[in-house]
Amino acid sequence: MPKVVGHLVLRERIVSGILTRMSQAGLVLVVEDEDPVRRYTVSLLEELGFSVLQAVDGVEAIAILRERSAEISAMLLDHSMPGLSGEEVLAQVTHEGLAVPVVLTSGYDRTSLERRFAGHEIAGYLQKPFRIESLDEAVRLAVAKRAQAS
Repeated sequence: MPKVVGHLVLRERIVSGILTRMSQAGLVLVVEDEDPVRRYTVSLLEELGFSVLQAVDGVEAIAILRERSAEISAMLLDHSMPGLSGEEVLAQVTHEGLAVPVVLTSGYDRTSLERRFAGHEIAGYLQKPFRIESLDEAVRLAVAKRAQAS
């Protein structure tokens, strides 16, 4: 019987450590109009230990930020969406003082995005399709920027 108890204690410690890391990862807002891309991104972020909020467009993203910007560690923002574009969302967020580190996502290359968004503060860029390693690196850097600003 002691073997089982020891195993259960070890397992409980492992699960506790995983949950602690997950709770420390941060809350990320994913703004993406394409449902399959949004669901995939959310699943990757959750796998990486982040808590995730979702917005299907810029209007919803701004509404979420108005309510919860203090809690949100980073925002993944699709640059090209119907309605409000990523650029318009950034302008509104800046205007309202809802500053959160932004990782811009796009199918376009980084160089053209850097030129287009030169007037905005961008924490990182992710070119679609992206791999989990790139997503992890970009979001963790953005979260670290948020932590430094606090």
